[in-house]
Amino acid sequence: MDHEYSISGRLWVDNAESVLPGSDCREYTIDDIAFLLSTTTAKEIQIILKDKSKAVSISDDKISTCCADLSRRFACRVRMEKLHEEYGNANVFNGGSDYEVVSADRFVCECLNGKEVSREKENF
Repeated sequence: MDHEYSISGRLWVDNAESVLPGSDCREYTIDDIAFLLSTTTAKEIQIILKDKSKAVSISDDKISTCCADLSRRFACRVRMEKLHEEYGNANVFNGGSDYEVVSADRFVCECLNGKEVSREKENF
């Protein structure tokens, strides 16, 4: 079985240019965790983990802390997600098997102006 972890998010602002002036990508570090912020629209900024190999060791609470910090720093709404997918052989109708996602866990939190407004953990 293989495991894949990812951390990503979105930042919603009135003006993305005010957060990322003259640049389409910027690095932002919180407690030694580096994120890349990039403009997707005039009011939306994408957040991705710079070093994807670190995603496995970052806890849900740390993601919530980072989400609140970004939300406070930029005075906006931020949503962050950690996804853990487990790949394995899944039986298919014709008797064979495919190598695909057999289970997944997702943690999602959302903050507004530095305050957590929602938190959800689900398995599917």
